[in-house]
Amino acid sequence: MMRSSSARDILLAYAIETAAPNDALPNAARCASITHDTLHAIGNPNTNTTGGSASREQFLNFVEQRAQRIIAASQLPEEVRQVWKHAPGIARWVPLAVLVGALVVGFCMHRFTDPHRVDLLAPSLLGIVLWNLLVYVWMLVSWVRSLLRSGHAQPIVLQPANAASTASSTSEAVSGWRGKLRARMPAAGGGLRKMALSFERNWWQVSSKARHAQWLLWLNLGAAMMAVGALASLWATGLTNEYQVGWESTFLSAASVHQLLNSIFAPVQWLFGASPWTLTEIESLRGWVSNSATPPPAERMVHFSKGQQWVIAYTALLGTFVIAPRLLLALWQGARLWWLNRHVQLPLAQPYFQSLQRDFGGLAVTLHVLPFSFDLTPERKQTLESWIATQYGAGAHLVIEPTLAYGSKLPSAASVAGKGDDAAAVLLINMAATPEAEIHGELLQTARERWGQNASIWLWTQDFAERNTGAPKRVQERRELWGEFVRGAGLGVVWVPD
Repeated sequence: MMRSSSARDILLAYAIETAAPNDALPNAARCASITHDTLHAIGNPNTNTTGGSASREQFLNFVEQRAQRIIAASQLPEEVRQVWKHAPGIARWVPLAVLVGALVVGFCMHRFTDPHRVDLLAPSLLGIVLWNLLVYVWMLVSWVRSLLRSGHAQPIVLQPANAASTASSTSEAVSGWRGKLRARMPAAGGGLRKMALSFERNWWQVSSKARHAQWLLWLNLGAAMMAVGALASLWATGLTNEYQVGWESTFLSAASVHQLLNSIFAPVQWLFGASPWTLTEIESLRGWVSNSATPPPAERMVHFSKGQQWVIAYTALLGTFVIAPRLLLALWQGARLWWLNRHVQLPLAQPYFQSLQRDFGGLAVTLHVLPFSFDLTPERKQTLESWIATQYGAGAHLVIEPTLAYGSKLPSAASVAGKGDDAAAVLLINMAATPEAEIHGELLQTARERWGQNASIWLWTQDFAERNTGAPKRVQERRELWGEFVRGAGLGVVWVPD
């Protein structure tokens, strides 16, 4: 379990460590010293567990304490510290504006459309009910779609602060908050500004679910307040005005209105044990009848006038269909927001955390690399081993699987499932190839289904970059093309070497 504040500390430390060298930030040697001091402070993790191996909670505690020490060792400008301390989100005035605005809109909708009448076909009241029913259907469809696509969600890929560029899809998603962030830190230097932007971009990805739950919480409360506003107008107007009750329509007959109203009010009638309206009752209300007219002896709720009967009926309708469901949905989203803010998920399979895992538990990750359609020459293998050592630590163990021929299926023997948490499957593809849906798309889909979260896609960049040293734009376009292709398959992409 990790709180959002702890996750922000870790993401800021990640941005500091991956930023370009700066006098205000600790260098690699200082970070290594902080790692040693943190491990010494918390003790040997292997002696604190009965199973002989460090638990995930202990590892996250180590990463958090280490991040706090790295931040303390950094000479960050006050503007950057304010960005770190204050997570982006809904402004404080927005929830109040949503609630008050929805209440006023609901009040005015009824006040201006039916000021002196209880219209059986009131658009201001029936419109709120029908709109909410459509929203419930949309929410149900979205929920079913999310269940069907639960295994295809795009993974979180943290972007280092010294990255040359940002993928187009990510830049579009963060363009709104990026402008606000620049406005919040006018005095920050160029390198530190880029670091802060990287930190906020990564937080934007990690906190997306919580942010979505927060918006849904206030939107549901706003919908409930709109119905409350309409009912407040309905009741308040009745205190100082005598309602006329009835309906009129150019196109609808009494039988159509009778069927429509009984269909809409059926759940309310069932809930409160009331019998449906008869055609005679609906016909008698065609045109407009005074609220004080004497009701027939057989009419329901004889102790209420006609106006009071329909005011109560519409109150029960909006309370049953709108107010109660929306408040329950808001309560659910509030509980979900509370839980998400205390269970933030970080991409622990990325090299940054794998290296910290090795330092923490003395464990070395085993990488099963399966090259696709190109051979790992001794020179390529040496480059790959050097890159792995810098990313995963010197203790990382590299296992080169047999090269997979172009167009071949992913062999079942390449699966690393069940080989432990320190084993990771890697599919190595040459970026010089052009991604093809029939070949590479099927291969990525198979890797996703077989390896799940242990899967990783590496793109070998060296060959294509060397052939296009004079065309950096072409290299960048090829990177973006492959990045979009791999992320579209629900997998993360790593550039090797980078």
